[in-house]
Amino acid sequence: MAFEKVSTILKEVDAKKTAVLAFDCYNYESIAWIIETAEELGTPVIVMLHPGMMKYITAELFAKITKTLAKKAKIPVGLHLDHCDSFDTILGVIKAGFTSVMIDGSRLPYEENVRATCEVMKAAHALGADVEAELGKVGIAANTSDFKNEDMYTTPEQAADFIDRTKVDSLAIAIGNAHGYYVETPKLDMNRLKEINKAVDTPLVLHGGTGIPDDQLKQAFKLGISKLNLATEYFALFYSTTKDYQQIKDKKDSLFSLWAYQKKEIQDYLRNKLSLTIPDAKTSR
Repeated sequence: MAFEKVSTILKEVDAKKTAVLAFDCYNYESIAWIIETAEELGTPVIVMLHPGMMKYITAELFAKITKTLAKKAKIPVGLHLDHCDSFDTILGVIKAGFTSVMIDGSRLPYEENVRATCEVMKAAHALGADVEAELGKVGIAANTSDFKNEDMYTTPEQAADFIDRTKVDSLAIAIGNAHGYYVETPKLDMNRLKEINKAVDTPLVLHGGTGIPDDQLKQAFKLGISKLNLATEYFALFYSTTKDYQQIKDKKDSLFSLWAYQKKEIQDYLRNKLSLTIPDAKTSR
């Protein structure tokens, strides 16, 4: 299977009535360990670069690492630019080898979001890249109102209008999700998700996956979520495992020993998360 366009992966998981996990990454190890674990489980995966990480790794190098590893893999691997509101940055990463990008105009007034998305769609599709957009406000999980205020949620009617006017390839929605660590357990609006999924024929994306209970994620996959984004808890593991390693009395003072320890702990996490996407025989949407 190897390297695939994100739109192709989304069609494949949709046909199986499940979702694909997408992880923000920042270096070789964070990319490689994801692909290796996904291949072990036989499930597709998407590797993402957030614009904020481009101060640590260039888009060109990120794309080259991902594509090189994907060529050796037997599962579909996608490459995607996460939240970005800069047309120039989006154009630059596509030229660097990215085949999927996100234009995040969710902070803009509705009509401006439509215009910004259409502008990116025209350029990206001309260059062979997929486009994800966002509708509704997926805020910060540290602010209760950002994930409990229904006024910020995506509506089925607006989702249908937005997709009809932009023809976007996938749409990130707000249904009680937010970025970062939740101050209290979120409760996704499954009825709203069901209605949005009925109103549109476009893959739906859920951001803010850190801290959403597994049972809710599995239900969301059954009801129409085709892509789940994860970043906060994945990045935090690299930091926490470094601290944990320092507490081991007989540890070796070696960077390579640290990486070996981290890899085991992080891949255990990845196995648990990726396993959520393996559908049950009776799963339906």
